[in-house]
Amino acid sequence: MYIVVIGLGQVGRHVIRKLEAERHDVVAIDMDKEAIDDVAEHHDIATLQGYGANPRVLREARVGEADLVVAVTDSDEVNFIAALASRQFGAKKVIARVQDSAFLDTEDGVQYGLLGVDVVINPQVLLAREIAKIARSHGALEVIDLANDRIEVVKMIMADKSRMLHKPLAKLPLPPNVLIAAVVRDGELFIPGGADVLLPEDRVYIAGLPEDVQAAEDLFTRRREAHRVVIVGGGVVGEALARDLLRDKATVLIIERRAARARQLAEELEGATIVHGDGTQLQILEEEKVGTYDLFVAVSHEDEVNLMAGLLAKRAGADRTVVLAHRPDYTEIYRQLGIDVVLSPRVVASDHILRWARKTELQSLTVLEDGQAEVLEFVATANSRVVGTSLRRLNLPRGTLLVAIVHGDEVIIPRGDSEVQPGDSVLVFTTTATKQNLARLFGTKLL
Repeated sequence: MYIVVIGLGQVGRHVIRKLEAERHDVVAIDMDKEAIDDVAEHHDIATLQGYGANPRVLREARVGEADLVVAVTDSDEVNFIAALASRQFGAKKVIARVQDSAFLDTEDGVQYGLLGVDVVINPQVLLAREIAKIARSHGALEVIDLANDRIEVVKMIMADKSRMLHKPLAKLPLPPNVLIAAVVRDGELFIPGGADVLLPEDRVYIAGLPEDVQAAEDLFTRRREAHRVVIVGGGVVGEALARDLLRDKATVLIIERRAARARQLAEELEGATIVHGDGTQLQILEEEKVGTYDLFVAVSHEDEVNLMAGLLAKRAGADRTVVLAHRPDYTEIYRQLGIDVVLSPRVVASDHILRWARKTELQSLTVLEDGQAEVLEFVATANSRVVGTSLRRLNLPRGTLLVAIVHGDEVIIPRGDSEVQPGDSVLVFTTTATKQNLARLFGTKLL
């Protein structure tokens, strides 16, 4: 695909790195010569210095020929103008990133067709929704909704004394509509077989019907849904998260160090407790008894503040901690320091954008573990090799797992004798190494 990316901030660079790895034809635009030179030096893509909303610059970038234009500068207005102008010039699809939640008429963090822009996303609101899903789970590190929320995927960590350890997966007492879809061990993701076993500290992706996935979570942890949540940082993420949790009747405490913002939140968030203070001061955390809460979340604008607040919360007795990290390359270090969940706005944004960087035969895509694996959703056509053949006889390549078949209103977690019919939506876990082998089975292209 021919893709134009406007804006080389954190989100733009992350998107470019992913698109380049997938061999798309990419042009990057930014006003900053230093940013352009840095990208040109480290990436094999075309670059263009200029104002992203300037019609002359857009014409020079040939946006009229683009399959996708992604506008992710730091200015919401520039992103809207660039996206609309690109659409006017003939771009097939345009995406704009916004940071002001007032731009969207929805609380989901994504809106389609707003003012003529195909997709408008707010990564901060999307991030808040991710944290809210984690709060509702029973100890999950990540929660992914697929197939219009009819399939749920959660990531759990294996505790040292779990009774699920050292047993073949085929013999685990999982609920009937649940599968172990992937395992991350020592940073490497693999799709397991029935003879594989789970080891301490493994991170396990569980997929299935939502009600059964929650029952499966209870096999891996004793944690329950978070009914009491502390939030450090009352910005866009903190406010959106608080509103989401308050709708679920949760008890919410926000610690905000800006006095004016704390007063504003106190006026607008009925039911929440707002404390004006510094979330990195142990005394405040102990005074507010954060150790008695079910979940501690640090989502300020500063990574150092979030990390320090999370570590101090652990010291104050917090059981589960979620920390926002604008630099996702620090994620593993944060985990080694004891933070339970680390999330990044730019990863959330780029993952959402990458779903659109595909041919139309692919309905949706979810990226796992920084690109090591993907969850793909296909519609099976009559000439697909998967149609009419039982999974047992299909011989899917190692590194691939078919996790769900959506047949009309029915959702099937497949077994060996399950068959795919024409028109069914099929959800597949696959590693990057084996992804292209699926093209022969489904008769489609993945890029």
